[in-house]
Amino acid sequence: MTITAIQIGLDPDVIDVSSPDFAQFRGLTREKLRAANDDNVAGLRAAGYQVDSCLIPFGEAGAAKARQWLAAGRYDAVLIGAGIRLVAANTLLFEAIVNAAHTSQPGCRFVFNRAAVATPDDIRRWYPDPEAVVPS
Repeated sequence: MTITAIQIGLDPDVIDVSSPDFAQFRGLTREKLRAANDDNVAGLRAAGYQVDSCLIPFGEAGAAKARQWLAAGRYDAVLIGAGIRLVAANTLLFEAIVNAAHTSQPGCRFVFNRAAVATPDDIRRWYPDPEAVVPS
């Protein structure tokens, strides 16, 4: 069975990369972030994982979109981007996504990148083989 994952991140079009909230991500641009999202999804798919990409806005609208995506599929892994997790103003959004995933995806593993750029190695910490048996 192929490992399924959803990558949930902020839509680059909604981010003000010059704001103090995003200053910790040096050199970040909307273009770099979109490319990083696209490259991560492409890399995971090329490695054999089945991946959906869910780009969301801030706040309740973002939480609602994430809930909708999470309810629509089955995922072994839920990847939540650094812009959601590491920006204090997004704490409630992060909390809402984690609780939605916990409810709709029992048994999923949470996967977190270490910077604004994700890599397939992030998911490989839990699922080194895209065809592996899902851990219980």
